[in-house]
Amino acid sequence: MSKCRITIFSLIFIFFSSLNYSHANERHYKWVIESSGLQQKITENKPVIIFDARSKEQYQQGHINTAISFPTALTYVEINNAYYVKNINKIAPLLQQKGVTTSQKIIIYDQGDLKNAARLFWVLELYGIKNITILNGGIDVWSEQYPLTKKPTIPQPSQYFPVLNSSVYASTTVAKVAAYSELYQLYDSRTLAEFIGDRSATEKFGHIPTAKNIQNSVFFNTTITGTNLLKTPKQLDAIFATLDKNRKSVTYCNKGLASTLTYFLMKQAGFKVSHYDGSWLEWSEKGLPVEK
Repeated sequence: MSKCRITIFSLIFIFFSSLNYSHANERHYKWVIESSGLQQKITENKPVIIFDARSKEQYQQGHINTAISFPTALTYVEINNAYYVKNINKIAPLLQQKGVTTSQKIIIYDQGDLKNAARLFWVLELYGIKNITILNGGIDVWSEQYPLTKKPTIPQPSQYFPVLNSSVYASTTVAKVAAYSELYQLYDSRTLAEFIGDRSATEKFGHIPTAKNIQNSVFFNTTITGTNLLKTPKQLDAIFATLDKNRKSVTYCNKGLASTLTYFLMKQAGFKVSHYDGSWLEWSEKGLPVEK
C-alpha cells in the first residue's frame, strides 16, 4: 500500500473518530428517549412502565407493545369552565390503578406533538415521581420503524401514594405575583393570534400582563416524512439563550397542554420553572387583568 493511500485512510479514520468523539461529548436530552432506545428496553425486558397518553380510542386503534393506556384527560377536573389537575386524594386511586411506582422507569408517549406526554409528565412529577422520560416523536415516529399492536396491556395495581412536589405547581396567586414581579417571567404557549388578542377561547382577549409568547412549533424539526422530532439540545439551547434563566419562569396556555411542553423543555434547559394550573381559562374566568 502506497504512502499516499495510507495517509488518506489515516485522515478518514481521524475524521470519523473526531465525529464520534464530538457526538459522545454533545449534551443529550435528560428526559427524552428515542424510538431505538425504547425498542431495546422492550426487547431486553427492562423493568419499565410505558404509558400511552392519547385517548382510549386512539390506543385501541394501535399502540406500542406493552404500553398501558393512560389518557391525560383522566388527570383533569373541570371547575367553573376551567380545567385543573386532580387533587391528591382523587389522583391517588388513578395512579395506583395504572400501576405507578417509584421502582420502575416510566416512559410516556403520545401521537407526536408531545403535549399530552408532557402534561402527564408534569402530573406525575407533581405527585412525586422522578424517573420519567418522554418518547421523542411519539407514535408517529415509532410506527415508521416498528409494528404496533392492538392487544391491550392490563396494568398491575400498585400501592403508591402521591407525595406533592409543590415546586412545579403555580397557583393563581403565584401567577398574579409573576405578572408584576421582576423575579418572575410568564410564558404564554397559546397561538400568536390568541396572545395578541385576535382570538380567544374565552370572552377575554389578550394575555396575562407582562407575559411573553413562546409557541410549541419552535421546538420541532420536521423530517422528510412529515413527522416532528424535537430540535437538538444545541438548537433548543439557542432558543432558550434569549430568555432570562435568573428569573423564576411560569408557563401557561388555555388548558395546560401546550404550556406543559414549554415547562418540560425549559426544565431540561435548566430553568427554575413551574406550570400555572388553570391557565388562561381560569385567569379570564376570574376577570383578572389582561393586556394586548
